[in-house]
Amino acid sequence: MTRQGAIPIQYTNVTSLRVGAMDFGSDDTALNSFRRNVQRVPANKILLHDGEHNCKVIVVIEGWLATSKSSLNGEVQLIDFMLPGDIADPTSADGKTAGLNIEAVTEALVSVIPLAVWHRMLAESPRLARANEQVQAAERARLSERMLRLGRGSAESRIAYALIELCMRLRPLGLSDNCAFHLPLTQRHIGDFTGLTAVHVCRTLRRFVRNGLVETADHMDIRITNLATLSEIAGVEPERLAAEITPLPESPPD
Repeated sequence: MTRQGAIPIQYTNVTSLRVGAMDFGSDDTALNSFRRNVQRVPANKILLHDGEHNCKVIVVIEGWLATSKSSLNGEVQLIDFMLPGDIADPTSADGKTAGLNIEAVTEALVSVIPLAVWHRMLAESPRLARANEQVQAAERARLSERMLRLGRGSAESRIAYALIELCMRLRPLGLSDNCAFHLPLTQRHIGDFTGLTAVHVCRTLRRFVRNGLVETADHMDIRITNLATLSEIAGVEPERLAAEITPLPESPPD
């Protein structure tokens, strides 16, 4: 896939920005730094290649991004989906290069912040530092849950878990209502996410539909119709999972 340039647009009219579960408005000094680094990127744009020189952090404002790792023989494992409010710091331990690929799944609005600027922002804003910590903790929890299923789970448990995870993550964004949500994904995306082929994903989803666990429409509207049984297959407690993999809302001041 060819790499395309970002579309430079002035976003001084951005009046608030979400990081994790916290909103940063005009009274937050961090907002100006976010606004100065906003880019709109088209779907399927590669923002960063594994091994490329990198000294930047990406904050998602709108849209979906995906992080992935590729082997030398072309095998791909999709690591995570980044949703509005998520942060990617892909810099590896050498402090210079990216340790993974980042691609826009949909058209997206992102703030691409130089790493030195980001560290200064965290030092100057304890509130932003807390939001960043929550986002990173939620990401670690998601990755550990997914790693467990990739290593030990059946195809059914992997896909059941993926659907529940995405449902739980979309809910606080107002994008999941009564277990109904839209996934701007292909079955290849889901296969790369769960370590399965697209054919296996298709067959498993059809089995879930036949068994009355989910309903599907178009590409891809999902409704979980039997959350209890799907959760048994995935081996999760949905509300506990939601608390672990989504940043907590900010506590009101005393």
